[in-house]
Amino acid sequence: MSFICADCVGEPYLQRLVQDAATSENPCEYCDGDASAADLWEVARLCEEVIDTFFEESSNTMAVIHFGRTPAGNDLQTTISELTGMPQEAAEVVVEHLGNLWYEAGSGESRYGDDDPWFVLKSSMAEPLGHAWRDMEDSLRSDVRYFNPKALALLDTIFGELTNDRDKEGRPVVFEAGPGTSLKMLYRGRVFQTDDALAAALRWPERFLGSPAVGIGAAGRMNGQDQPAFYGATAPEICIAEVRPPVGSRIALAAFEVIRPLRLLDLRRLATVELRPDASLFDPATRSAAQRRDFLRTLGERLSAPVVPELQDRDYLVTQAVADYLAAHATLNVDGIIYPSAQSRRPDEPPVGDNVVLFRKACEVTSADGSDITAEIALWEYEEEGPGRWFRPSIHFVDRDAAWHGYRAVHPALSLMRDSIVIHEISAVRYYSTPHPVEGVSSLNDRHYG
Repeated sequence: MSFICADCVGEPYLQRLVQDAATSENPCEYCDGDASAADLWEVARLCEEVIDTFFEESSNTMAVIHFGRTPAGNDLQTTISELTGMPQEAAEVVVEHLGNLWYEAGSGESRYGDDDPWFVLKSSMAEPLGHAWRDMEDSLRSDVRYFNPKALALLDTIFGELTNDRDKEGRPVVFEAGPGTSLKMLYRGRVFQTDDALAAALRWPERFLGSPAVGIGAAGRMNGQDQPAFYGATAPEICIAEVRPPVGSRIALAAFEVIRPLRLLDLRRLATVELRPDASLFDPATRSAAQRRDFLRTLGERLSAPVVPELQDRDYLVTQAVADYLAAHATLNVDGIIYPSAQSRRPDEPPVGDNVVLFRKACEVTSADGSDITAEIALWEYEEEGPGRWFRPSIHFVDRDAAWHGYRAVHPALSLMRDSIVIHEISAVRYYSTPHPVEGVSSLNDRHYG
């Protein structure tokens, strides 16, 4: 038996565990102090649990066994030394104890073989939450969509700590947009296939270029049928790609100023969430925190992955549930989500911007209520004495506040920048694709039948 005191342990959480387990019956063998000491066998059992949970063997690979390459990571003694911060002599005793713990008497073999194993941190611990996420998807699609206890419990686990989460640069994953911030303007576009529909929208652009009114909106990635939401982007090019316009159609695109503070969840930052700086692998809570961290690295892709129209009703159920949870959670107080655009990613090029969706509580536009139009418009300019005409849209806003009647939004979050409206004529669409040749194809004439 070998004993060590807490003063000879460098890892703070393990130090406290050693302090709790120490007794005055045996002196520390690694210092001249008179502090109480604990059996290193108990430290070895704690190290065994940490290695099983957070590490994987790197020395049992083809590259190491057959090609003699140096394993990634560290050998066992170095791993224990870095984990515990103990003197080398104490780490050697722990390694010996681990050899006994890993020996299986029934088979006469060690868990990691006879050679000295090397270890690296696991590349991902996300699978438990990944499995739970798949179960939630199945439950939402086939069981209960609203008030689903399985979904609520998982979403609490995933999003419950958002207010404390920081990305790898130390920035909060929920940040403020609006006046005085770096994000105070959003773009939104709508596609039109007839002149009449375009003209009708431009006569009231605050309403028809902004978020749909309650009861008339189509279901989207982050909102259900008839639930209003503002789908915008941080760059005009993304708006054009996201509405998927057919050739021959037109897009009315406008900028909206964010006129009050909004709290947005940034899925890009969520993908780089780190554990707390003081997190210890010896703390039981760190296991679930590491599983959540690794799952969050994939969550942005899960929520922003391209969805083909044929599968929208099925695949949007999950993202709509996430949006409902975030929008209704009083403590998180999230007004919307910013996430990468699935439609505007070009191969080998950096993204030009991101999508932003604002939930019901943050999607109202000033002057979008009431019952009066706000502008007079003309789409064409005609030849004075001939049949010719040119598409030259013009808009003149009228003063409707002088004789205001009707409901006015109490807390609008957006204001149309009236001089920003641009009409885009779609003359061509370009697709980026990955070809996959079909192999083994032969004609019927080449086949032989017995």
